[in-house]
Amino acid sequence: MSEHQPSSTGTYVYCVGYTQPLLEDHPPLEVAGVDGDVVHTVTYMDLAAVVSYAPRLRYDVSRRNLAAHQRVLEAAMARTDVLPVAFGTVAAGDDEVRDKLLKQESDQLHHNLEAIRGHVELGLRVLWKEQPFAEVVAEDDEIRALRDSIAGQPPDTMYYERIHLGRLTEAAINQKRDTMAGMILDALQPLASDTRLNTNVGDMMILNAAFLVDKARVPEFDAKVQALDAAQAGRVIFRYVGPLPPYSFVQVSVRWKE
Repeated sequence: MSEHQPSSTGTYVYCVGYTQPLLEDHPPLEVAGVDGDVVHTVTYMDLAAVVSYAPRLRYDVSRRNLAAHQRVLEAAMARTDVLPVAFGTVAAGDDEVRDKLLKQESDQLHHNLEAIRGHVELGLRVLWKEQPFAEVVAEDDEIRALRDSIAGQPPDTMYYERIHLGRLTEAAINQKRDTMAGMILDALQPLASDTRLNTNVGDMMILNAAFLVDKARVPEFDAKVQALDAAQAGRVIFRYVGPLPPYSFVQVSVRWKE
């Protein structure tokens, strides 16, 4: 534990980067961490961890705590490439961060920093504005004919026909979703160095993806997303976020105890 660290606190870790842009020839990062304490750096050779003193407890995944964690990452990102550390990571003290993270994991940290050098993460979620039932009916003769045969019949009749219609419609919508997602990925993946596809959440989501993009290509990537959004206006919703630390591509998780 550092001689300046209160004995009742641990060290909350936000991210890891290179010492020079985070510390040398630069003023301190004057931003408050999750417990209100101003962040500082712990260094080993050319590596630096951005940390703050905080109680050694399990942090709730609350809006307030997440915002504080993200605020520190954004301040560090403004200076250099960083490896985000998992939310709620708390060491016994600065010495443990130096010995069990920066020193012990030095080779892996250097490898990961090189992998994301000059890159940021851009996140994209695409959702249907409304389920495309009308499009499916207009495009599929079998679905349209079955729907018309059921229309006007009492609700308790044609039970199996209704089940069949539901299955056909679901399959057609899934195919339309996959086609839309493929079209968007075909347009964006050539502009990214790497892509991570995440699980869709709910029936309305078409695509849930993260892209690792060279900072120099971010304006081009932005313009392509805007063009895709404009082309699909009224059909789908684009939820686009970033630049972010490369959460989906490298993240540091530490087990302080052997």
